Amino acid sequence: MPKNSSLQLLKLAKPYTGIILLVLGVSLVGNGLSLFLPKIIAQAIDTFKTNNFILTVFIRNFSIFISLIFVFSTIQSVLQTYLSERLARDLRSKLINKISQQQYLFINQITPEKLLTNLTADIDNIKQVIGQALVQVFASIITIVGATVLLISINWQLALVVITIIPLITAIFVFIFKRIRKYFLRSQTLIDNLNKVINESIIASSLIRIVNSQEWEFLKFSQISGEARQIGLSILRLFASLIPLIGLIANTSVVAILLIGGRSIIFGTFTLGGFTAFMNYISMLIFPIIVLGFISNLIARAMVSFERVNQILTAPVEKIYGNQEKEIKGNISFKNVDLTLNHKQVLKNISFEIKANSKTVILGPTAAGKTQIFYLLAGLLKPNKGRILIDNKPLFDYSQDCLGRQIGLVFQNSAIFNTTILENINFKNKNDKGEVQKAIKTAEIKDFIATLPDGLNTKVAERGNNLSGGQKQRITLARALAINPKILLLDDFTARVDKDTENKIITNLEKNYPQITQILITQQISSAISADQIILIMEGEVLAVGTHEYLLKSSVEYEQIYNSQQSLI
Repeated sequence: MPKNSSLQLLKLAKPYTGIILLVLGVSLVGNGLSLFLPKIIAQAIDTFKTNNFILTVFIRNFSIFISLIFVFSTIQSVLQTYLSERLARDLRSKLINKISQQQYLFINQITPEKLLTNLTADIDNIKQVIGQALVQVFASIITIVGATVLLISINWQLALVVITIIPLITAIFVFIFKRIRKYFLRSQTLIDNLNKVINESIIASSLIRIVNSQEWEFLKFSQISGEARQIGLSILRLFASLIPLIGLIANTSVVAILLIGGRSIIFGTFTLGGFTAFMNYISMLIFPIIVLGFISNLIARAMVSFERVNQILTAPVEKIYGNQEKEIKGNISFKNVDLTLNHKQVLKNISFEIKANSKTVILGPTAAGKTQIFYLLAGLLKPNKGRILIDNKPLFDYSQDCLGRQIGLVFQNSAIFNTTILENINFKNKNDKGEVQKAIKTAEIKDFIATLPDGLNTKVAERGNNLSGGQKQRITLARALAINPKILLLDDFTARVDKDTENKIITNLEKNYPQITQILITQQISSAISADQIILIMEGEVLAVGTHEYLLKSSVEYEQIYNSQQSLI
């Protein structure tokens, strides 16, 4: 276990010092009382032998101790559960807060699947250690120390035989613990991959059935699941060898005690009650050692989980936005912009100008770099080189809130939330009611909403599964328009609506939002014909800029696209 990671994990418990000390105090009392039970039994045996045994006294004393142990154990259990859940809640809040501060590129590189595992399985492993295992370790140490002291007080010669097994068992734990950590690290990575495969299989379930690829998806799952099984079996084999080794050592010491202790009883140098108490204390000594063995499993897993969670918690947050608060007009400039993602250059020396209140279409084939320009304009990505200006000021000089209030975004993949249609459109409930109604009319969803039993208050299913692709896209358009933006970014937003609806939406936009800067990302030349400006991009480079008529005459590539799509215009 890396020392620094261990210290950092313990630092997580610092805000809960008070409740941890309370739990440890309750545990100390409860386990301390348990150590007296063999003494009570030993005294009863010895007094019975001398005819001084009083049953009522024994029952009274035994009942008091048992009742007190029950009460303190119950309090300890309740406090441990509270500590565990509070820790998990706070840690998840910290993690979510840190994730929300990170940029889009960071989230994509870490992957949502890993972040999901961090928020669920990893935090569950950590809370088990701090909320449960920490107290169990303390209780086990108290029991081991107490039992050892009492063994010595009863018969120090026999106690030495028992004490010699502790270093042997400790050495076994250390040996196994060192080898098991790498398995847990691999195990958590496999959980990430399993989450990814399961998520993809659920989302694409209809496609999988249509193309009859269930067997292929099952094989993908089985491969990762099989590897996880092998890792699990390797961990189990290590721990399976632990218990027999401990049992062998413990039973060997018990045999030695029986031989030596039995001889002492025969010769009268050891009472039967004392020997019974001695044997009980051996059991009390060995059991917490076995418990520590199982807890080492939890600690090993939790250390791996903590390192994964700590990677997110300690990741630097890149402050890319400024503090500029200003109403923007909508003039946009790209000046020699380069963008590299995953060690691959996707945009090369991109330059263009967009005037306020104009309609610009960024046109190009698949993988041309159009969506990356969209993300740059939205402030989700930062260029490696060059500048992006809005009204002659660098985009990232503006505050994030300032841009969010004035730039409407419609992504290619519609982001729909599991709430009402109204809450999906009036996001965060910040927009004027009149603006919301205007946005609904412009996006051509008023008639669709009127057919719903609860209208705008109709609940949307998870990922919008009770909506068509076109309905989802129009809802996201209404959401973008509801803020009454100065700039509207549309990434292939008409791909899932019919031509008639698309024409109505375009007409509505020109009528209801005449003072807006529209930027449409598309592959369809039909959407570009009426634009004030068309920017043709291929393989991350700008090939041509101009109106439809101008490009037909000056750009061979544009003419080829036009001719190939004439039947769709």
